[in-house]
Amino acid sequence: MSAPIVGSSKTWQLDEAVAALEVSLSAEEVRQLEAPYQPHPVLGHV
Repeated sequence: MSAPIVGSSKTWQLDEAVAALEVSLSAEEVRQLEAPYQPHPVLGHV
């Protein structure tokens, strides 16, 4: 699981981050974005 942490120092940055919640990706778009991901073990975690 991953969750971005949004940090902003200007109002417009926060507005854009909130607007991103309205973005909806198709299954094909998600597949294309996930395709290059190569899983790897977390270092220092057993």
